[in-house]
Amino acid sequence: MNKVKLMGVLIAATFMANASLASIPTNITNATNEITVKQPFWEGNVTLIRNSTFEVVAHNSGETYRISSTTALGALDEASRKGNFSYTINDEWWDQYESLLVDSIAGKWNEGMKGWLYWVNYPEESLPAVGADKYQVEEGDKVDWFYGEFGVTPDTTSMLIRIHVHIAEDNEPPIIEIKKPTGGIYISDKEILPLPIDFAIIFRKITVEVSAMDELTRVEKVEFYVDDILRETDENPPYKWKWEEKAIGFRVLKAIAYDEVGNYDSAERTVLMIP
Repeated sequence: MNKVKLMGVLIAATFMANASLASIPTNITNATNEITVKQPFWEGNVTLIRNSTFEVVAHNSGETYRISSTTALGALDEASRKGNFSYTINDEWWDQYESLLVDSIAGKWNEGMKGWLYWVNYPEESLPAVGADKYQVEEGDKVDWFYGEFGVTPDTTSMLIRIHVHIAEDNEPPIIEIKKPTGGIYISDKEILPLPIDFAIIFRKITVEVSAMDELTRVEKVEFYVDDILRETDENPPYKWKWEEKAIGFRVLKAIAYDEVGNYDSAERTVLMIP
C-alpha cells in the first residue's frame, strides 16, 4: 500500500472511530422542537473540461503545480471562481505523499486539529483515500468541502461548500490572430505606413506578434511558419517571433495555435520581404 493511500486509510479509520461523535449535529438548531439544517456557504454547478489542467501556487513555498481540472481540487478551483471566494494550498506534504493540502477556503484556515476535508458523493460513497489533487471526479458527482475535526461529516460541519460536477469536452479550436505585421509598410521592425490591404511590405526584419486564446482550456503553444516551414515555437504569451532572415520576395507567414486538448487553428498573412 503506498503512502498516499495509507494516509487516506488512517483518516478514514479515524473518521469511523469518531462516528458516534459525528452523529451529534453541530450545524442544527432545535430551539422550538423544529430542526433547521444550516445552508451551505456555497452550493452550485461547475463544468470541468476533460483532459484540461489549471495551475495552483503553494503559498508556503511559492512552487507552481499543474493539476488536472477533473479532480476534486479542480472542482473547488472552478467553484471558487463562480462563487467569488478564495482558497489556498500548502505543499508541505508533497515530498512525502505527492499530494497538496488545502489549508484555507473563503478565509477560514486550518487550525489545530480542525481543517478542510472533502468527500465525493456523501453519504453513498466512503471518504476518499487520496488527496483532492489526485481524485478524479466523474459526470454527476457531488463534491463536498467541509470544515472540522476528523469525525465531522458534511451533515455536521460548521461550513460546507457543495459542488455539483458536469464534465464536458472541448471541441473548439483556439482563437488566433496575427497582430503584427498587419497591412502596411514596415522598416526595421517599425510600421511606417499603414495600408488598407491584407499583406505587409517589410524591409529588413520584423517581430511577428500573435494573439491566441481559448475559451475553455489554455493555449499550449503557438507555432510560427514561413512558407509552411516551422521556424519557431512559443509556449508562453505574449506570443512573438523575431524574423531576421535575409529574404526577398513574397512569403506566406502562418501561425498555428494549439490548446492543451489538441484543438488548433491558424492565421496567415502574405508579406513582401525586401532585404
